[in-house]
Amino acid sequence: MAHSFIGILNGVSFEWFIKLPAGSIKSWVDLNKLFQASFFKDDTEISVPTLLATKQKKGESIKLFVERFQNMTLHV
Repeated sequence: MAHSFIGILNGVSFEWFIKLPAGSIKSWVDLNKLFQASFFKDDTEISVPTLLATKQKKGESIKLFVERFQNMTLHV
């Protein structure tokens, strides 16, 4: 099941996964906890005006800005 999960990762989530220390995931529960801790830190709902006011940060690449924006849309 973990292999299926890994197969759907891309962008920031895939980079996060490949940077995990070897042996840090011993079970599905470990993977779930680490993933949620990294990507679901804040349960704050983002409003549409806040989303529309989101700007690219100084020094942030277009790719990272788009990925951050897409992640924010999950909280609208």
